[in-house]
Amino acid sequence: MNMGMDEKRDFQRLQVDHPVRVKELDSGREHQGLGRDLSPNGLSFYLDDPLPVGKQLTVAIEPIKALVAPLNAEVEVLRVDPEGLGYVVATKIQRML
Repeated sequence: MNMGMDEKRDFQRLQVDHPVRVKELDSGREHQGLGRDLSPNGLSFYLDDPLPVGKQLTVAIEPIKALVAPLNAEVEVLRVDPEGLGYVVATKIQRML
């Protein structure tokens, strides 16, 4: 039986459709994006502009509904893939803030 990649993961990914504020640690440049998914080790989101692999960021997600807790973390960019008119940025969570 061939297991798909999602079935091999230790943790299920949680879909995150909330606005994401992204700040580059070195320059302070800010971006607005939209969350895609969250796992215990990482976060991915859509941005209009690409970011370089290895870039260190802070991310903040303020949920639209109060039922979900806000997320603030330092992350590192692992992968950037073009999608539609923007980019999906996959990151690894370095530490929660």
